[in-house]
Amino acid sequence: MKNAQPTPIEAGRAYTVKSLVKALNILEALAEGEGSVYTLTQLSRLLRLNISTVHRLLTNLLAHGFVEEAPGGRGYQLSFRMLRIGLGVLKRLDFRRVAEPLLWELNQQTKERVHMAILHEMRAIVIESNGSAQPAGLDVRVGEALPLHSSSVGKILLAYQKAGVLSEVARKVGFQRFTPKTITNIANLKKELDRIREQGYALDQEETVEGLSAVAGPVFDHTGRVIAASGVAGPGTRLTPSRLPEIARLVCSTSQQISFRLGYGGR
Repeated sequence: MKNAQPTPIEAGRAYTVKSLVKALNILEALAEGEGSVYTLTQLSRLLRLNISTVHRLLTNLLAHGFVEEAPGGRGYQLSFRMLRIGLGVLKRLDFRRVAEPLLWELNQQTKERVHMAILHEMRAIVIESNGSAQPAGLDVRVGEALPLHSSSVGKILLAYQKAGVLSEVARKVGFQRFTPKTITNIANLKKELDRIREQGYALDQEETVEGLSAVAGPVFDHTGRVIAASGVAGPGTRLTPSRLPEIARLVCSTSQQISFRLGYGGR
């Protein structure tokens, strides 16, 4: 009997292709960095790699269409081929098709930007975003990674995790202070998560970005597991304390409707 071939994960534990890892780190830096365009020198400093190494890897990434040069020779950016790859991941999230018309309706009701996020690698990853365009720094875009401890969708995803996840997030990621209102103490965050489970929605009142407020609710699947969070975000001048209860009601209603269409039978 022939020996079974190791899975890619098992094989990855046995050996690592260092140049491949470095190339993937470049793609990740271009995708998640504060800027969308990086020069050779900036990437070298950010990744702590020799400039010649970064240049060699970029040459290969350019040749295979994963990276392209920004107009005007300003540096390097991800290509549309990477967008197609990302869209391929989104296509397998079937619940997005169920949620899309309900999120659009929520946008029409609130006239604010509506978004949906899932939990991935201890961050809330935005998989849907549409509606009112916000000023620079206040927008919530598809693919954006939001912190679990301060964003409304992140808090929802964190609130419904099994015991021990909060401590793991504290140990591996930590609770960065983004604004004076950010909760950075684990005891206070536990109280916040208890309140979220009790009331059924989460608030971000300028805790992630100054001037930005948001409300989110949980999306359950047929097993009762929270698989996503849907929310509304906008300037704090529009999402005022007097308006937040109504926004929360609409967000909860939308989240419940999505959950019911996914087979959830709870309250």
